[in-house]
Amino acid sequence: MEKQRKKDRTMRIETSSRWPSTSLGLNGLVHVWGPAGAGKSLFAVAMAAQASANTQVEWISTDGKMSFIPHLKRNVKERGGSTGNILVTMTRSHNEAQRAILNLVPLLERSTALIVVDPVTRVADMARSNPTLWGQELIEEALPTLAALAANGSSVLVTSECRLLQESENAPVHQQAIRRWSDKEILIRREMAGRYSSITSIDPKSGVRTQIGRLRLLDTGLIEASCIYQSSDIGRNP
Repeated sequence: MEKQRKKDRTMRIETSSRWPSTSLGLNGLVHVWGPAGAGKSLFAVAMAAQASANTQVEWISTDGKMSFIPHLKRNVKERGGSTGNILVTMTRSHNEAQRAILNLVPLLERSTALIVVDPVTRVADMARSNPTLWGQELIEEALPTLAALAANGSSVLVTSECRLLQESENAPVHQQAIRRWSDKEILIRREMAGRYSSITSIDPKSGVRTQIGRLRLLDTGLIEASCIYQSSDIGRNP
């Protein structure tokens, strides 16, 4: 993946969104984590659909799965956004994922308001087989690059799943490393009863948790995101 992006791994999803005014409005580098199936990718889809109404969105998929794309198309269309504003890059190895992230610096359009890396878990897990490879690159190159892009005005969402670690506690892979660079953590977790997932904001420094909303996937394929308080829109203006 040189300066010219490879066509077989990059897709521009085409269709135009107006997300409800109760935007969660995330700024900076945001680490979105939680158990498998809780709705992390759906949360990112909801944010991307909203952002696509007026600005560009970069989505880097590191696990090769395309199941999020129908949800993305449907929600962008129904909310009045523009799929022409969303660029999806599929990567198939940690090297491709690393290059995709690092290439955001020279290739990113100035109107890009939102960057999604979904998930970071797969590439981070490669550190288990070669701790000096992706684990080091994640900490020394990828995270600083994403943090710099966030500081420059783009909102950056990085998702990861929980893993059962040696301490017998479910936690994201490389959580402490990611926490050093993130401005906010969002925990997505299925509620004990019902079809909703809770959206909880975590301060990386103090650890204080505040529930800010709920999320669920409707039978129609639309994502319903309600929030407890209103906040500013995502990212920079076009």
